[in-house]
Amino acid sequence: MNWLINILEEIKWKAQDFVWAIQDKITLAKELKSIDKEWNMEEIEIKPKKKKAKKKSVKKAKKSV
Repeated sequence: MNWLINILEEIKWKAQDFVWAIQDKITLAKELKSIDKEWNMEEIEIKPKKKKAKKKSVKKAKKSV
């Protein structure tokens, strides 16, 4: 009977290790996601668009002279 209790205890600890491993992966994934969001927000820079100066046509330049 003692060997059965040992086997059940071993199964219990294996299951507990498995649950802890999954929890560690979940918390690691959450931390990486939050770090990734912080990095993305820091990298984004919104630059205003520069308006190009319109070139005067040659005809208008000749008329003004």
